[in-house]
Amino acid sequence: MFAGLFSLSLLAPAAPGPALERGAEYVYAGTVRESIDRPGTRFRREHELEVRVLVLEKLPGRADAAVLTLLRGDDRNPPVARLDLVRIHEDGTTHLLLPTGPAPLRFAPDTPGRALPPPPLDAFAPVELGAFPPRGRADTWTTAEHGRPDISWQTGQVKFVSNERCVELRGVQKSATWDRPEGAVTAWERTETVWASTADGSARRVHRVVRHRDGLNPADAIRVETQYELRTHTRLQGPTFARYRAEVETAYAMGAEAEPLMREAVRLGPQPFAARLARLDEFLKDTAPGTPYREAAQTVRRRLDAARRGEALPAPVLVPAAAVAPVPRAEVGRPAPDFRAGDFRLAAHRGKAVVLVFFMPGQETAELSLCVADALAKREPGRVAVAPLAVFADPALAAKDVARRRLTVPVHDGSSAADLYGVETFPRFVVVDRDGVVRWVFAGVGAETGYLVREQVDAVLSPPTATASPARPTAPPR
Repeated sequence: MFAGLFSLSLLAPAAPGPALERGAEYVYAGTVRESIDRPGTRFRREHELEVRVLVLEKLPGRADAAVLTLLRGDDRNPPVARLDLVRIHEDGTTHLLLPTGPAPLRFAPDTPGRALPPPPLDAFAPVELGAFPPRGRADTWTTAEHGRPDISWQTGQVKFVSNERCVELRGVQKSATWDRPEGAVTAWERTETVWASTADGSARRVHRVVRHRDGLNPADAIRVETQYELRTHTRLQGPTFARYRAEVETAYAMGAEAEPLMREAVRLGPQPFAARLARLDEFLKDTAPGTPYREAAQTVRRRLDAARRGEALPAPVLVPAAAVAPVPRAEVGRPAPDFRAGDFRLAAHRGKAVVLVFFMPGQETAELSLCVADALAKREPGRVAVAPLAVFADPALAAKDVARRRLTVPVHDGSSAADLYGVETFPRFVVVDRDGVVRWVFAGVGAETGYLVREQVDAVLSPPTATASPARPTAPPR
């Protein structure tokens, strides 16, 4: 993703992962400005922005954190609050966490997750996850984003920001017509600039600008500018950290539990919401006056109360389980969505057959899935690209299976690709042809799986003849 808070270890080729500690809290403050200048439409608005990041867990290879985004427009209305949970891996990749159940929440290698939502291009986002850009191996690099052009990144100058030595990281993403305007076509550009501390890699200042131009008019039709800066960086310990964490987890868990019910408020009536409201009120009373994360719990409370009374619902906390809109899924016979997972980039293997192996580390099916992937990679090393993609768990958990079987195929974090390919169960095998089209999908793994995948790969690699037709796209077996 982009514009980040952490995982900015691009500062040197051998820089370590993010230096996050359990209990560390980063507080950012800034503004979000939006303007529209079109014939018949003139619009301006501004919000104060506050972003709080609290590291809940720190384990080898990863850190789990809560991110609270607060947007304040005026004193007459409460702020818009969103609470997200994220996992930041040592290699710089980051994804949303979707733990289930009541508080206290369980954070484990197999905690469900999904890709970070990209910011909207025509309005400011109710969530500021920072951005956590992937680690670059050079001064310039690109990252993929589904449904949009690549983001081009580069390192810039070194300067002092907030009395700390920082390096500038700049990302640019734009539509095809931004540099070549066409009449009656709206073009857009997004720039992401991060000043990251050379001491710990975390951001000290973030600046994002999204611009739209209509046709040949050089003036901005839409401009959305987000900027914020680190104000405080502290470490919470003991009872203070316990109070903060309890408030975060209670707000998240109750919001996630209630959000699906909100859509059925009229049918369900007041009782389900009254019961949950009473439970939340008891927590708020027992923990008064609360912590800086109380606004997330208060937002849940306002929505529960409105649903109980049958009124229009206030803005949601927008926990990711309910807030992230589904993205178009890969389908057999259609182009395979491009993605990047560590060193693997699907688009870079155009002209080869590609086998994607989605599996969950730590499960009994993981070892056989990896063995199939390793055998395929060794069979046609120059003509077939094989990518084992770990989903719903930390990729590091696969290390035991790889070492025990002496496998050589590299394992990648598949969290960003799982949504694009509709992976809800595991394992799943996907064969992509040399033109980048999905040709075959298979769910499950067994003694015959290796043969079935090889058969599909051979069909993709075999040139069409007058007497034999190319293999038809095959949907997953039911």
